[in-house]
Amino acid sequence: MKRVKTSRFDISGNSFFRVIRFNLINMLLPTGNYRMGTGVRPGLILLLLHWLGRPLFKVLIHYEPYLHRIYQKLRKQ
Repeated sequence: MKRVKTSRFDISGNSFFRVIRFNLINMLLPTGNYRMGTGVRPGLILLLLHWLGRPLFKVLIHYEPYLHRIYQKLRKQ
């Protein structure tokens, strides 16, 4: 049996492909989880966020003090 969580306490497995699999099952046998399915555009956005999320997060964390100042200035405007 596979572990449910990784060492970082994330849900293990590829979440994008899990959503696509449930979407395909929902087309054949309506389960009620996704109503009419995820759609192409939300599926592509989910894929993009899944693939680029971790590298983007690492970059944003590294430059967070500088970005915080920029966010504060933008919020004042």
